[in-house]
Amino acid sequence: MKNTFEFEINDDYLYLLYKAKNTIWYFNELIGDGYCGYSAIKFKNKDEIFVWLENVRVENGRYHGVLPENNEVHSILIAEAIDWMLIVDQRLIGGYTIRYYNETLSEDKKVDFEIHCGFRIDLGNDLFKADRSTAEGAIIALENFYSEKNIEGVLSCKDFNMEAENVLLESNLEFSKDIHSKIKTVLKISLLEDLERNGFPNFENIERVFTLLDSRAGQQFIEERIIFENGSTVSNKFWVGFIKDDGWKVLNLVD
Repeated sequence: MKNTFEFEINDDYLYLLYKAKNTIWYFNELIGDGYCGYSAIKFKNKDEIFVWLENVRVENGRYHGVLPENNEVHSILIAEAIDWMLIVDQRLIGGYTIRYYNETLSEDKKVDFEIHCGFRIDLGNDLFKADRSTAEGAIIALENFYSEKNIEGVLSCKDFNMEAENVLLESNLEFSKDIHSKIKTVLKISLLEDLERNGFPNFENIERVFTLLDSRAGQQFIEERIIFENGSTVSNKFWVGFIKDDGWKVLNLVD
């Protein structure tokens, strides 16, 4: 991948770097399993320029590969990587800095850029680990538990205490322990009754793209765009809260 484009560094760009950092585990596992398609890692070289290292392998805590500008063999520490990319069936996977640049272009120039790159740049697929170490991972974990019809797993990804606080805040109700306790109980009962009445939703065979919309103390407002196999999409917006020693929990769904 050539390194010929420049762009503004802002909060959106920093969020994409956060995505790259928290999805690179997928790249590492795939490379470790012997993936033989196109692969590349982005890092800052000795001249303070961000470049790509191609045809990557992982060994002894380092990425080893080839610099495309001179075909030189090179290696970097794993921690030095800021972005990763794979090309699977002529489709870009990862490549968050490339996606950011692509979004700055007009529709016509996007087509030209895809032709220049030689691969398709679609909505993507944010492959966060399905655990509560990130807000996005907590959402994926919750949805996986729904697909498994695992009620204990679902409840482990929820925090009705914090969610009740959000309901009070968004309803402009004065806080009281009694009202808070009642809302907390109603939220849990409502979830259980809904699952009993309507069944568990299924989130198998989908892809996801996340966007950070807002944040406040200990919480993030995340939009999840779900992409189905037929290409149709649906968006959900969640507040997700961080609980000390217990990770991120999915709170209220916002219409």
